[in-house]
Amino acid sequence: MSAATTAGAVRADLTDALAASRATRAAAERALRVSVVARTRAGEALERTAQRRGLDESERARLRAEYAAADRIVADRQAAVDKAREFERAAAIVADAFETEAASASPLAAALLELIGSKTGAAPRARKTPAPRRTAPAVRLGGTRPRTA
Repeated sequence: MSAATTAGAVRADLTDALAASRATRAAAERALRVSVVARTRAGEALERTAQRRGLDESERARLRAEYAAADRIVADRQAAVDKAREFERAAAIVADAFETEAASASPLAAALLELIGSKTGAAPRARKTPAPRRTAPAVRLGGTRPRTA
C-alpha cells in the first residue's frame, strides 16, 4: 500500500469520524433541550401547587419526585453533551494536525503514513520460537553481607 493511498484512507477515516462526532453532538444537544423543557414543565407544575390550599401532600411529593428525576436526566444529558463536544474537538484537532503534516510532506508524516500502511497491510505473524526465559543466576554476585538501608 503506497503512502498516497494510505493518506487518502486515513483522511477519509478522519473525515468520517469528524462527521460522526458532529452528528453525535447535535443529537446530544437536542436530547438536552428536550429534557430541559421537561424539567421546566415539572418545575412549573410543582410551583403551581405551592400556593394551592387543600392539596394532598402525597401529590406534592410525587411532583417533587418528578422534578428530581427530570433534573437527574438533564444532568446526565449535559454530561453527554460535554463529552460529545470534547470528542468533536479532539477529532477536529487530529484531523487538522494530519492535514498540516500531510500537506507539509515532512519526513515524520511520511514515516507515519508508512507505519500505518505497514500495520494495516500486514497480518500478525505467530512466533516460531518461544522467547528465551530469564532465570536467576546460579551464583550470587557481589558481597556476602546483606545490604542495609
